[in-house]
Formats: sequence, structure tokens, C-alpha cells
Amino acid sequence: MLSKNRIKQITSLQQKKIRNESRTFVAEGHKVVMELLRSPMTVREIVATDDWIALHAASFHGVKITAADDAEIKKISAMQTACNVVAEVEMKPQKPFALDASTLYLALDSVRDPGNFGTIIRIANWFGISTILASDDCVDLYNPKVIQASMGSAFRVDVHYCNLPQTLAAAQKIGLPVYGTFLDGENIYTSSLSKNGVVVLGNEGHGILPETAAQITRRILIPCGASAADAPESLNVATATAVVCSEFYRQCIKKWNH
Repeated sequence: MLSKNRIKQITSLQQKKIRNESRTFVAEGHKVVMELLRSPMTVREIVATDDWIALHAASFHGVKITAADDAEIKKISAMQTACNVVAEVEMKPQKPFALDASTLYLALDSVRDPGNFGTIIRIANWFGISTILASDDCVDLYNPKVIQASMGSAFRVDVHYCNLPQTLAAAQKIGLPVYGTFLDGENIYTSSLSKNGVVVLGNEGHGILPETAAQITRRILIPCGASAADAPESLNVATATAVVCSEFYRQCIKKWNH
């Protein structure tokens, strides 16, 4: 059983300030928690129903496991529909970051929606992109909804928060092309894309912000197949990320493998 104090401690981790102070965060749901097994993350405690513990506790040998009923799980859950397992996990160790001229990065400019952010992390993981550059005003990596949307990919992809315009300027200095999605860009399907560089995706409502746009050297476009009268204003940022990553992978798969 969970004490009232422990329930309060876990629910407080929904706040960024508390997460930063404790250097821990919450991961919820069977799939996400099981993905922790495949990662180097350190799990401090698992809180789960008796049924879940009976089926899966052996997988977490040496990890503190606490039984809780459905009502207690609901109290500590950040999700609308509470699941049967919640874990408190230590954040990744902070380490120095340096740009690599041979790497392809994603960069997110003021992406605020946790569902989009987590989905983009999952997309990056799928296409083998191991580092995302995020402007300082992006949503927090350890927001519970980001962790949930990433479906475990947040444990495998590094997210580096930074002054994005300055980082893009530094990328140019080491020879990395800086791509950005714009309505007046080159058709991505007819452009020659490089195996290295930085690909910038913009804010859900405003796109790539002017200060960031000033550092972009290659403007690309995902063409719309609908007529002007029927076309939506834009693609969802996570959807656009999937399209862009897919085309970079298609063009560069042979380059990446050699």
C-alpha cells in the first residue's frame, strides 16, 4: 500500500521544478515500463497492481516494487486513463554535448505540445537519429505525456536543450547543412539531401521562428497533393517530421551504410 506522503511525492513529479530537484521522473503503462528493461535507465521504484506484479516482477530483479490498488494508481497517474503500473526513474546523467560534422540531427524550434514532442522522439528513434536539438522553450523531455507518447524512445534518444539559433550557427561553422521546412522551399522529393546536417521543425502554430530561420541554409518543402482550395494550412509537426525523416532515410540509406 502507498502512504499518503508517498502518493504526494509521486504526484509532485508532474511538476518540472520538482523533477529537476529530485532528478527523477515518472513513466507509466506496461509497454513504457517494460521498455525500461531495454534501456540503461535506473528505476528507483515500481508501483503496480498485484496482478501486474505477479506476471512481471521477476523482470525487474533488484528493483523496489510496491503493490497498490487501482484507486491508488489512479491518484498518482498523470494520464486520463490510469494504467496498472507506474515507475519512478532517474533522469539520464547530464553530459557535455558537442556537434559532430558526420551526424544527422533533428532540431525542434519551440515545440510545446507534449504529444507531438514524444511522437517526434519515437520517429527519430525509428529512423536511427540518436540526438534531437531542442530550443530552450520546448516542452520538458520528462513531462509525463512526453514519456508516454515516446513509448520508450525517450530512453534511447538524447535530447539536448540549447539556444537553437546559436547552435545552428555553430553547426554551419563545422560544415553541417541546416535544413528547414518552409512553404517556399525546394520540393523535398526532388532535392538532393545529405547524410549529415540539422533538420529543423517548427512550432505547432507559428512554424520556424524568424531568429531560427535566419540560420537555415537549405529551405525544403513537403509538397501538398490537394488543390489550393481543399488543402489544409499545414501538416502536424510530428507528421511532417515522419515525412522528412523518411525521405532523408530513403535518399541516404546507402550513404549511411557505407
